[in-house]
Amino acid sequence: MTAIMAPPPLLQACGLSLHAAGRCLLQDLDWQVFPGERWCVIGRNAAGKSTLLRAIAGLSVPERSGELRWLGRGQAEWSAADAAWARAYAPQQAVDRFPLSVQRLLELSVVRPGPRRAAKLLDDLDAQGLATRGVMQLSGGERQRIALAQCALQGAPLMLMDEPVSFQDPAHQIQVARWLASLVAPGTDAACVVSAHDVNWIVQAATHVLALSGEGRWEAGRREDLINAAMLQRVYGCPWREVGGFWVAA
Repeated sequence: MTAIMAPPPLLQACGLSLHAAGRCLLQDLDWQVFPGERWCVIGRNAAGKSTLLRAIAGLSVPERSGELRWLGRGQAEWSAADAAWARAYAPQQAVDRFPLSVQRLLELSVVRPGPRRAAKLLDDLDAQGLATRGVMQLSGGERQRIALAQCALQGAPLMLMDEPVSFQDPAHQIQVARWLASLVAPGTDAACVVSAHDVNWIVQAATHVLALSGEGRWEAGRREDLINAAMLQRVYGCPWREVGGFWVAA
């Protein structure tokens, strides 16, 4: 009988430590992300979520040690051009310098041609009416959904999104959670790592959670195993209780 081999991780952290302003944000992170997984990084303000996302994306951070690998290769082994084939990154807030149309911006975002199509992504993100608009004319929520479409359209198997629903109203938050679940599902060759604050949105959107508890401490695991009142109190520093299937800070 032939053994079924597990797919290699799209992302691997080996002894990763992050520091900023004299503070330890993360200490000795050993962690793997596999295809089909949707990871959410949680923690209080300034816990290091955005710094971690930047480090994973290969961008500059104040101080780091340890190793990060994409698709089995260390970050330093990837050229800037090749890195765009491995990972895509959507920051908290896009900064636009040129008055491009949304359609043209999406055309320029494709690096690895694949089955994802701009029109379908815009439709899934309730942005189908924005294609002919200029990116500098969009509201914060509209521009954020276009940034998510850019991230997906790039074609990289590893997608990184820093607070992808921070500017979204409740209906669009639900829509983005469903979109992520359809984009990264069991059997697909993609994975995503996102950061977020809303615990109930995280329960909808994530399959796994990486929790940053301060002073370098972290916990990682499946969402249903990790999210509980004790863990949420360790992370956020206040009591929590579950009411009618929803988590509420007490």
